[in-house]
Amino acid sequence: MERRKYLGRYDKDFIKSIISRTVRIDGVGIAGYAALVQIQEVSRPYMVGEKGSEVCIADNGYSELTFLPDNENWRLTAVYNNHNDIIEWYFDITRKNAVDEKGNPYCDDLYLDAALMPDGHILIFDEDELKNALNNGGINKQEFDMAYETLRKLIDKKIIDTAYMEMFCLKLWSLFT
Repeated sequence: MERRKYLGRYDKDFIKSIISRTVRIDGVGIAGYAALVQIQEVSRPYMVGEKGSEVCIADNGYSELTFLPDNENWRLTAVYNNHNDIIEWYFDITRKNAVDEKGNPYCDDLYLDAALMPDGHILIFDEDELKNALNNGGINKQEFDMAYETLRKLIDKKIIDTAYMEMFCLKLWSLFT
């Protein structure tokens, strides 16, 4: 399994240009890396969801605020439209969060994801991919269990909560203004 995701980078074919900044955070109760990616131009909007209820998550003027916490097994991506309205808070459950030999922060994605929508609804994604990875030997049982335990903790600690996320992301956003 090598699903490495670097903070502040975009490797999608529809993205034509971005502005990206990454900062290190070492504050009380918060440590890790944050990145702000501002999408300047796309070749086409990027839509997700089922036909009829699709949501645009990347277009000209959209932004992604990403946080990669130290000593945790998750990554947050807050997606904003071109009016700075939140579209979703997206959580990748990760095998590990680290920094490579060149100083670039990254995470190794562990398949399981969750999205918090502005109305408070939580969507869980890619459970089938997580199960397939376990069945095919891409991950072990301990990693499988850790993925679900991490998701449960995020929900139980009210991190996956709209009020908390709004406050938290405002703090992160202030690092880039």
